[in-house]
Formats: sequence, structure tokens, C-alpha cells
Amino acid sequence: SVARIAIAYAFSLAFSLIYGYIAAYNAKAERLMIPLLDTLQSIPVLCFLPGVMMAMAALFPTIQLGLELGSILLIFTGQVWNMAFSVYASLKSIPREMLEAARLYRLSWWQRFIQLDLPYTTISLIWNSMMSVAGGWFALMVCEMFVLGNRDLRLPGLGSYLQTASSAGQTRAILWGLAAMIGVIVLIDQIVWRP
Repeated sequence: SVARIAIAYAFSLAFSLIYGYIAAYNAKAERLMIPLLDTLQSIPVLCFLPGVMMAMAALFPTIQLGLELGSILLIFTGQVWNMAFSVYASLKSIPREMLEAARLYRLSWWQRFIQLDLPYTTISLIWNSMMSVAGGWFALMVCEMFVLGNRDLRLPGLGSYLQTASSAGQTRAILWGLAAMIGVIVLIDQIVWRP
């Protein structure tokens, strides 16, 4: 479960930085990219779930890779919109004087990105990353216990463990699963987000 969230977060972070940067600094692209991003974020993750999971299961019928990729893609869609908007908004709020100073010092694209753009996006991106990973847990729980008709497309992880325990009516197992999930979330908060 944690690996799926981490992989989806890495893709979300890369996508957000690229998408937000292009939208903030290219006026023509901004007119298309921001409404598209707003439209896509308004579609709930659960709308994509059956189609994505069935398509991935069909692409990789004999191995579990398709289900893994499908769940990572769905977690990605639960995380990325918030982060991309935060990068875009942060880059749009850089004071004009700072942009002029970067031009006067003749910073290369990479130097400006590392010394100006990235520091301006950091606080907002970290805050929105925390919110996005929290949303990713919701998508993860649904993806790991996906059953459609007579097809059981479960993945090993906390979500499927909790679903199996719930279906069997094992309260003790449910409590252990919840304790494990809370423990993982607290550890991620202390090890990753708090520093």
C-alpha cells in the first residue's frame, strides 16, 4: 500500500512541476491547460475505477501488473490536481521584481528553476502534497478491494485486508487493520512531512 502511494506521489510530483511550470510561463498553453485541469479535477476518482481496472486487467490478463498499474494510475488521479494547481498558483505569484532580477543576473532556465521557481513553490507544494497523499489513501482503499461482478480484482494491501476482515465479520482483524493504517499514516507524517 505504501509503495503504491509513494510511486503515485512521485509521478504526481513530476507531473505537477512540469504542468504547473508550462501553464504559468506559457500564456497560450495556460488558456487550455488550466480549464482542462479544472475539469479533470472535478471528476471523482470512482468514475474512472471500473474502466481503468478492467482495461488494465485486460492488458495484462495473466499477471498482477495490470492491477498494480491501474491502482497507481487511480491514486495518481486522486493526488495530482491539487498539487498541479499549487505549483501553477505559486509560480504566478512570484513578484515581478524577482523575475526581473533573474533576467538581469542572466540565470539560465535551470538556475532560475532551482533558485527562484522551486523555492517559491515549496511551501504550497508540501502542504498540498500532504492533502493529496491523504486523498490518495481513499483511492488506494477502493482500488485494493475492487470486485466487479464475478471478478475479484483485489490487490494485497491494507485495503483488501480491511475488506476481507469486514466481509468475514472479524472485528478484531478490522481493528488491527485500522491500527496498522493509522500507524503508517502517523509514521509518514513524522518521517516525511514533519521535517
